[in-house]
Amino acid sequence: MSGALASSATLRPGQGRAPARVRPVARPVQLGTRYLGLLSAWAVAIGLAFKSELLSPNQVWQATAGLVLLVTLGLVFLHARNRTPAWLSLDHYITPVLVICAAAAFSILAPDYRVHALAMVTMGAFIFMSSFVDLSRGMGRERPLHRFLRDATTFCVLLALFFLILQSNDLPNALKFSAIFVVALLSGYRSFRFATKREGIALLSAFLTAGTVTFGAFGMVTYLNQGSQYVAVILAFAWYAWQGLTVHALDDSLTRRIMFEYGLFAVICIYLIALALVTGRPIT
Repeated sequence: MSGALASSATLRPGQGRAPARVRPVARPVQLGTRYLGLLSAWAVAIGLAFKSELLSPNQVWQATAGLVLLVTLGLVFLHARNRTPAWLSLDHYITPVLVICAAAAFSILAPDYRVHALAMVTMGAFIFMSSFVDLSRGMGRERPLHRFLRDATTFCVLLALFFLILQSNDLPNALKFSAIFVVALLSGYRSFRFATKREGIALLSAFLTAGTVTFGAFGMVTYLNQGSQYVAVILAFAWYAWQGLTVHALDDSLTRRIMFEYGLFAVICIYLIALALVTGRPIT
């Protein structure tokens, strides 16, 4: 107490005490982009072997499950070693798992090896970008570009999976709608976890978003005479508009400009639906 009185005695009249500054301690990165690049490269190398005459479609899906497990364990080790906050949260691993499933489905449908190789390289790039955003955010090094990378990777994977699910003739509609709900739920949960740390709010918001998209998918598949790619684009735009408005509402950053931006996607969805209803025939 005497030290505090002595220091206050040295202050000049009218001079306030300067608040103490707390310097942020730089967190050491045990594993970084080199490890993440190596993990992505291994995923691409393993995925390139999927397009083989020795593998049946069922065996490709079994290999896909093994690749999902390998990449997930590699990312768990990455985040645990770097002590990423909430490293056990599912949002760190959703996009890599979904993009691996999408790439495996494309490899089965790919007409030649070049399309298959492109799908696998894209898979590796998406694994790296989405995980790099999570790693940078966990280390406190988030940049404005990282939010764009997160949204871009999530949206592209969502659009690809919607198209693959809708164009599958082997799946009954009940399984199609269930798969659309799961994909929209997981993708929405990843987006909402960036806006709130409360698991319940993120899960509830993702559930409402997925339910809305699935209801729209049921209506468009039932009443619109359009191809799977047309419906997939509408569903992806609808999901993007809904989750974007919800994310900014949860983040308390909803402005008129943001409402106009995401509202524009909603208007595009309404226009595409109205165009399909008026035309009454598939639009190419």
